Amino acid sequence: MFEKRKILKINLTEKKIIKEDIPDTLLKRFLGGKGLNIHYLMDRAISVADPFDEDNPLIFSNGLLTGTPALSSSRIHLGSISPLTGLIGSSNAGGYFGKELFDCGILSILITGKSDRPVYIYINDESVEIRDAQFIWGLDTGSAWESLVKNTGIRDLQVAVIGQAGENLVRFASVIFPPSDTAGRTGIGAVMGAKNLKAIAVKSSGTRKFHIDKKLKNLIKRQVELIKESEDPDYFRYIKYGDTTYVRWLNQLESGSYFNFRNVAFEKIDTADGEYLDRFRVKTRSCYNCPIRCRAEVEIERSDGLFKGERPDFEPMVLLGPRIGNFNAAQTVYLHTLCNRYGMDSIDTGSIIGFLMDIYDRGIIRKSDLNGLELKWGDVKAAEEIIRQIALRSTEIGDILGRGLKEASELLNRGAEKYAYHVKGLSLPAMDPRGFKASALGYAISTRGADFTSIYARHEYSIDADKAQSLYGTARAADRFSEDGKALMLKKSLVASVVLDSLGLCKITYLSFLDDYGLENQCKATKLITEWEDFEPGDLLRAGNRIITLERIFNIKRGASSVDDYLPEKFIKEPIKRGAGKGSVVNLEVMKKEFYRLMGWDERGIPKKETLKMLDLEDEVELLRI
Repeated sequence: MFEKRKILKINLTEKKIIKEDIPDTLLKRFLGGKGLNIHYLMDRAISVADPFDEDNPLIFSNGLLTGTPALSSSRIHLGSISPLTGLIGSSNAGGYFGKELFDCGILSILITGKSDRPVYIYINDESVEIRDAQFIWGLDTGSAWESLVKNTGIRDLQVAVIGQAGENLVRFASVIFPPSDTAGRTGIGAVMGAKNLKAIAVKSSGTRKFHIDKKLKNLIKRQVELIKESEDPDYFRYIKYGDTTYVRWLNQLESGSYFNFRNVAFEKIDTADGEYLDRFRVKTRSCYNCPIRCRAEVEIERSDGLFKGERPDFEPMVLLGPRIGNFNAAQTVYLHTLCNRYGMDSIDTGSIIGFLMDIYDRGIIRKSDLNGLELKWGDVKAAEEIIRQIALRSTEIGDILGRGLKEASELLNRGAEKYAYHVKGLSLPAMDPRGFKASALGYAISTRGADFTSIYARHEYSIDADKAQSLYGTARAADRFSEDGKALMLKKSLVASVVLDSLGLCKITYLSFLDDYGLENQCKATKLITEWEDFEPGDLLRAGNRIITLERIFNIKRGASSVDDYLPEKFIKEPIKRGAGKGSVVNLEVMKKEFYRLMGWDERGIPKKETLKMLDLEDEVELLRI
């Protein structure tokens, strides 16, 4: 049923292409996706000095179940050394690219070297070519996609492509899977640009057929029934709005990040939310084999004509909306689409614009520092201009900002660093950590930097006290303002998230709607599809812990330590001033020490030898001689 999966090894310097089988023993240890990526990074990337060096590997790995009949199995995971943080670069996307790659018999693409001219990789079933890309170099992602479709004559060509931001080595450049799926965080688009790799295009003949036996068919059917029978109001909101109504939800909880974290709530939120945006929706769509259909196309009348774009997810809605003082969701879509066209992470872009508006408002920078640009809160035209200058690196300030929030704030100096909210160089996303303590811990310890989606600790606001007592040993774990039980919650959430990112399954389906942090559904699908008869949920949990620990070791060898598991001082020392969270700060050290203990790490956050032995990582003991 489950054919041997291949890894495609491509050296762009030598124009060399090798295809190899991936052994089951490796897949059982690391699954695929995120897990397979860290295995290859450990082997090839620890000693790479510069993320833009040609020796920095670029990895596209399907999850173990991506492209199979498993429910919501669309996800592909990208890995490299991040040019933004110098640590693990890791990003995830859905759509149909992974399915097409699966149909070509490929699980992973490992790219090394650097081409002497712009190229793209073309995969068509067994055929793999490195082709000239001069004709699309310099184009935005949408135009490059359209040109590739025209050039190949394949209307349903699946493409991973960078825009001008990637070409210009903007350190938070993204990889776009048109029309709008995005691997946005940690700057992997810039790694593609450094290799002169504009795109990867994939088309299968569709001749590979996956046999769906009765047990698998019944499992999928039952999972869909469970989602629909739950009568979860979020499910029906997702179908209509995606997760865009969480803008209002966050405001109601008074734990937002408006005006660069100056405010936790704002009165004029109605026009910033997904319900307002829904009037512009013209069509919905889904990723491969997903029942939720949370993607949508929108059309908006602007003064310069009809604008067509894709509805953003919740976090870009906040970061390019209220974070920068913009409370018009239609304008948010425009800015988000502009980021996608240039190939630039919307979260980091919004955070940088919010930071810039903040320090402009405080008088730390002036119009003369911005080439005469006035940068007031909510000024969408000014934000649009900043996006262009960053993507094209066309001005001094654009070049500085293209280095990312951390380095830009240090270069601007004058006390600007105080208002640059990041962890390990990655900008904080939508939620104020003082209002979500498990997520706060997740921001601090995540291997890729401040992040929610690779942690997904939603139980702190989605379960009641009785369930919290049962799962985490304290009813207070259901209180998002309490630190009690949050280290255990974070560990379980992190392990489940890592497993899903390694199986290629969507967290919205399995963690939000099936609420399966124990991985029962995921294990049943894995056993039926791989025919690994003796595979159990405990094997998935062990694989998740193994992957997390290996990522930890990788970052330690790249120079990170427990000191880098931090939050900006504001959230540790400055209490929330209003509303339900009034007086709340994050007592990070208490949670961090407990999390280390639960993970089997010492007080410095270094995995213990007995932990490595338990996870079958004894070969990594030598690496930890620090």
